[in-house]
Amino acid sequence: MKIRNVYLIIIGFSIALMACRKNVLDKKPLDVLTEENVWTDVNLGRAYVNQLYASLPGGIERDLDGATEIEDGNKQSTRTYAVGEVTAVNSPFSSSWETYSVIARINKFLENFNPPDAEQEEIDGLKGEALFLRAFFYRELNDLFGGVPIVEKVQSLDEDLVVSRSTYDDCVEFILTDLDQAAEFLPDPADAEVGRANKGAALALKSRVLLYAASPLHNPGNDPAKWQRASDAALAVIDGGFGYALYPNYNELFLNDNNEEVIFDIQYQFPFRTTSNDYTLNPQGLNGAFGNSRPTQNLVDRYEMANGKQITDPTSGYDPNNPYENRDERFYGTVLYNGVEWRGIEIETFFDGAFGPGVNDTYSTGAHMTGYYLRKFLNQNEDTNPIIFQDNRADQNWILIRYAEILLNYAEAQLALGNENTAREYINMVRARANQPDLPASVTGAALQERYVNERTIELAFEEQHYFDIRRWKLAPELHAGTIYKMEIENDNGNFIYSIGEMEERIWNDSYYYLPIPQEEIDKNENLSQNEGY
Repeated sequence: MKIRNVYLIIIGFSIALMACRKNVLDKKPLDVLTEENVWTDVNLGRAYVNQLYASLPGGIERDLDGATEIEDGNKQSTRTYAVGEVTAVNSPFSSSWETYSVIARINKFLENFNPPDAEQEEIDGLKGEALFLRAFFYRELNDLFGGVPIVEKVQSLDEDLVVSRSTYDDCVEFILTDLDQAAEFLPDPADAEVGRANKGAALALKSRVLLYAASPLHNPGNDPAKWQRASDAALAVIDGGFGYALYPNYNELFLNDNNEEVIFDIQYQFPFRTTSNDYTLNPQGLNGAFGNSRPTQNLVDRYEMANGKQITDPTSGYDPNNPYENRDERFYGTVLYNGVEWRGIEIETFFDGAFGPGVNDTYSTGAHMTGYYLRKFLNQNEDTNPIIFQDNRADQNWILIRYAEILLNYAEAQLALGNENTAREYINMVRARANQPDLPASVTGAALQERYVNERTIELAFEEQHYFDIRRWKLAPELHAGTIYKMEIENDNGNFIYSIGEMEERIWNDSYYYLPIPQEEIDKNENLSQNEGY
């Protein structure tokens, strides 16, 4: 199924063009693809929608979480946040605004696609996919930029193209309308093709949209009605009978494509469509890899001991001289650390170690080495799939929405509504997959809220959730700003001396809750207002 869908996305138009040649008496030029052909031929319409999937954002290449306290790397784009240099002409993710070109294509499809010989169910299904994708792209724009222009129809040259921004809440309602209609049109996951939008994905995205809208950044009055909508949306997925479940092994979750936890993802298949994960993430210098997206000590310290106690608890058993023993399983599935075996070699992140500062100062990044590399998303065992390692390219799918997020969404909404026992129950479901003990009933109030924040951070780290989470919670001034820590390691004849050191002081400006509108767009549209602080 996976290979089939990758072919559909990569060469869909070629297949569809062949399909349109069934009638050899057709007098239209058969080597010319016109819009009229697309809107009246269901095969071409499907190929058109296939191409829309190729514009989905995500992957470690974009690396939103690089603009948070859990990561440090040598990407100049995300370092603009670290040093406080984000401007309207120097913004790391400003290209996201180009999503409007994809939205224009979706609008054109929704207005024009109506093949006369196709079954209505098939027409509605493709329009449902387009509506889902439009909602997905608008959700990204709304949360990145904070209230954006809503363009829901094809604009002609004689129309007023200088559209004003809508409010954040108005954008939310527009997105929800698209998702509700998409959910009506789309099949259940069991009946849908792998990699394509389905009813479960539409409801899951609705859960994310409403949770973000209920959060402190967008709900300063803490309106309980907003939290109730978020709770209901998450529960609709949980109780929807879609067959979603937590995959038993967190460490293998991101390598076993299309498993029961995946709700929506981007499909990859070697050699047609691959990621640069291996080249980007592997320890710096290993087969020419860059070693980007390095976890910080700030993140590592969040991982509990296997007994469920935080490392700051004097009864936890944490040993600063052996800091990586008996930790939460998710630590081992996320982080490469000094002494761990990786692809047949021992990772050395101590000073002058093979992958540590000193040796790698030649890359001009030694000052920003944290003592860690990212393990998540990488396949350790070459024997399981040799093609993954060819040319430093990988082909595992990139998960955009998974079931653990929905469980945490529900827990967060229940927590905000004052239902601590229910919230704790759903947090514990996620913890149980990692064999972490349940949070006890004695953890309540602010302490339970803190444990939830911690749980969501480590569970979803580097999945482009934390960037939005610390902003919508309004915790970014506390978490993003201040000191970023690293692990400094000395090798004393095989005995390692570990000490936590300061890497740098990060800067936070309140303007960073949103990206700046690209200055070139402001210059072109007199009705487009800039975000405050830019």
